[in-house]
Amino acid sequence: MRRASELSARAIRGDDQGYVAYHAARYAYLLEVLAKHGLGTDSKVLDIGPSRLTTLIRERFGIAVDSLGFGEDRVTAEGRHFAFDLNLAQRRENWRRDLPRYDFVVMAEVLEHLYTSPQLVLSFVRTLLSDGGRLVLQTPNAASLPKRLKLLLGRNPSQMIRLDPQNPGHFREYTRRELAGLAAELGFQVEQCTVAFYFDARFAHHESGEAAGRKVALGALKNAVYRLLPSSLREGITMVWRNSKAAI
Repeated sequence: MRRASELSARAIRGDDQGYVAYHAARYAYLLEVLAKHGLGTDSKVLDIGPSRLTTLIRERFGIAVDSLGFGEDRVTAEGRHFAFDLNLAQRRENWRRDLPRYDFVVMAEVLEHLYTSPQLVLSFVRTLLSDGGRLVLQTPNAASLPKRLKLLLGRNPSQMIRLDPQNPGHFREYTRRELAGLAAELGFQVEQCTVAFYFDARFAHHESGEAAGRKVALGALKNAVYRLLPSSLREGITMVWRNSKAAI
């Protein structure tokens, strides 16, 4: 197993060092989830929203990893990349019908960035899964304790929508109950649902450009406290949905 600390050490050498260091434990956790649910050398895998995670999956399991997102169709070091903006899923005539079916589709920290109905987005994603294939979904918990406290203080826990259309921030976050309801509505079987704190709060201000070494003590304290919270109040939701019937 590649430990979160090892991933973080590798991460700090990149241009996006703060972001990747903040998410290193999440990456490590997701790799273990994939292994637990049977991803192997013969699995076909699609990562929606290519990132460092795409490379980590390829390295961990020694397989090609296709991706879906912005840009053009192309061949990458990880696998094939297919161009599609998930917000276009609001119209079924826009859905790509020429893509393969996959044993695993990873949709990590993506759903909250979309303004299109999750029913439509996830219905499209389901067409990319083989019968019995698994969707591994990670997204922030809209009901985490820090967000509840901000509301109590009269502060909006959501960021302002950014000007960059390819990096707009979060349009809508979800609760565990909402996601379970979506899975049932769309015909998925929920195989796993975990709410955990798998981030590193020492790097929480990576997007504002703060140096990684600032507020280290406060970040370390948050790491300890957040991991002791009841699961319903923690920051991250990870779910594994199985496509129990052939997608329409």
